[in-house]
Amino acid sequence: MKIMYIVPFVPRQVKVRSFNLIPRLARRHQIHLVCVSSEAPSEAQRRYLEQHCESVTAIPHSRWRAIWQCAAALPTKTPMRIAYCESQAASKAVADLLRVAEPDVIYVERWRALQYVPRDAAAPVVCDPTDSMTLYNGRLSKTGASWERIVGWEEHRRFLRYEGTLARQADVSVFCSRLDMECVKEQASEARYELVPNGVDCEKLFFKDASEEEPATVVFTGNLKYRPNRHAVEFFLEKTFPLVRRQVPQAKFVAVGNGAEKALQRYRGTPGFEAIGFVPELRPYLARATVAVAPLTVGSGVSNKLGEGFAVGTPVVATPLACGDLPVRDGEHLLIARETPQFADRVIELLKDARLRRAIAARARRLVQEQYDWEIVSRKMETLMCELATFKGGIAAEEVQTPA
Repeated sequence: MKIMYIVPFVPRQVKVRSFNLIPRLARRHQIHLVCVSSEAPSEAQRRYLEQHCESVTAIPHSRWRAIWQCAAALPTKTPMRIAYCESQAASKAVADLLRVAEPDVIYVERWRALQYVPRDAAAPVVCDPTDSMTLYNGRLSKTGASWERIVGWEEHRRFLRYEGTLARQADVSVFCSRLDMECVKEQASEARYELVPNGVDCEKLFFKDASEEEPATVVFTGNLKYRPNRHAVEFFLEKTFPLVRRQVPQAKFVAVGNGAEKALQRYRGTPGFEAIGFVPELRPYLARATVAVAPLTVGSGVSNKLGEGFAVGTPVVATPLACGDLPVRDGEHLLIARETPQFADRVIELLKDARLRRAIAARARRLVQEQYDWEIVSRKMETLMCELATFKGGIAAEEVQTPA
């Protein structure tokens, strides 16, 4: 099967969905990748992508032009997130590649990249927004900083009318959580939707040995250029960590992820806190931690950091928002906390109780190993693509290599 794979960024480790799906889909299928970004792929990134893809087309997108497009969209009904990514060059490149590659299925990650696909494309279209922008911006309008509440309110109002239209343009829209899917379904109930969660590489993030763990160490992992993650760390540092330190004075908090040092610069010098930027391997930092935290108060979908902590064997304390609709139970797979004092109490509880940590970690590892390993998740996506390609007549059923 030939797959045209379109993303509005360069696939790399912080873009976990494409970074994990592409090499697994490439085992049995040809991938023609189109990435649209203000940042050109580095030489190492291009080599990685060319290793797995039949062709790689990188379309530059001017950040200044994108900002101007957002401003021009203000008097219209188009969401600014969509306007930001408008690109005639990308649309032309996709149209040209469609004629040359003749894909059996078109996969588009994120709503904002769907605009590059011609409405009359012969191949079926899988759009994978992953999260609902209506839900995301609705939450941002209530819990973000003052300027974010204004932007969130405006974008929520626009996506409330627009997201259903996008869902109707695709043959199927894929979400990583039922909450996000149902939000969009309210706008376009007649469209087709499927659930394909984010996954975890359980082989790479293998279960830790007790000897790897450092005492009284709390970790947060995630892309700190992503605003909900910054909110989470700021919330923990300002409201929760001081309460933890009162009960466990030797406690350390480490925030690890792309952009962490710059995003958290104002917290430099905070006793017990360290910010570490992008690292090629997260596992050592998760393994050294006694507790992992996911104190998200803004965002949508399901937090990847839960699955990563589960896989490595570091027990997690999370807000309900971070859990999304994962089939987790408080006290069994993790500890869930809503308010600041409760969050601190639950972190302290795990820091002081090694037996509880081990019991929770073992059950959480089984959950991700059985349901959320990327090998399982990628097969779900592959099966969906094969079904669509066959159903719409892109290829004969006997030619489709469905996953075992």
